[in-house]
Amino acid sequence: MSAVGHEVWQVNIIGSFEALKDWANEQDDQEEAPWLALSVFEEKLPEGRLQLLFVDELSASDFAQSYVPGAGFTQDCRPLVDENWIAKSLEGLPVVRAGRFYVHGAHHEVPDDPALVSILIEAGEAFGTGHHGTTKGCLLAFEDTLNTAPPASVLDLGAGAGILAMAAAIVLPRANILATDIDPIAVAVARKNAIINGVDDRIRMAVADGFAHESLKNKRFDLIFANILANPLITLAREITSALTPSATLILSGILDHQAARVRTAYEGQGVEFTREYALGEWRVLVMKPLA
Repeated sequence: MSAVGHEVWQVNIIGSFEALKDWANEQDDQEEAPWLALSVFEEKLPEGRLQLLFVDELSASDFAQSYVPGAGFTQDCRPLVDENWIAKSLEGLPVVRAGRFYVHGAHHEVPDDPALVSILIEAGEAFGTGHHGTTKGCLLAFEDTLNTAPPASVLDLGAGAGILAMAAAIVLPRANILATDIDPIAVAVARKNAIINGVDDRIRMAVADGFAHESLKNKRFDLIFANILANPLITLAREITSALTPSATLILSGILDHQAARVRTAYEGQGVEFTREYALGEWRVLVMKPLA
């Protein structure tokens, strides 16, 4: 999952958390929402914040002018500050333990435990340090997947900093691994991280918008990580499921709890079945497999 670009604008609505969450749930039926992403955050209950991200100032302003919040709500429209938040805050973050995986910065000591899979992530501009629930959930799902037959081919779609591809490369040294992201900065960061972790020769990387890349044409994978956002996941449901081998595992992430049912329905409509779910805060990770 990649970082948000510098042109993105946000509309924030502050008010009753439950009311905002209800409104967000009602938007799930929109096939072409005007926003890039929608999130509801707990502030200090009973208050919450609804954040909508837009591709530019005009789109955000149009929405802010057309949507008038009710009594007891406040609204603002402003650019999403272009800061390298990962670089700014990584030093203050704790290590992340997800099964055997141990994600850490250079300032952390790694325990002397041969069972640990150490993944070193430096501050960068790509989303996905492992501290976010979506990435951690994918690692937990991957850990459980390893209890079955190991996949011979892996796709990390929306790779961000490359954590999932690197985790696969470390524990599956014979697997063919492809990591893609729409953001060239993310791919550059992932490549650098792969070099730091000594697995750059085990991962092919490409800048790709969805499946629009030669390296993905007519390819099938035993394991696909798709750690993006709910709306892109739904848009890509047919292409993602078409890229699964018959016994593959699909790990879907970047899904808020109120979006999980809609994402699951979209994929079940493409011939895959739900097997399990991981909940980390407001985020959900769905694990699915092709119908037998």
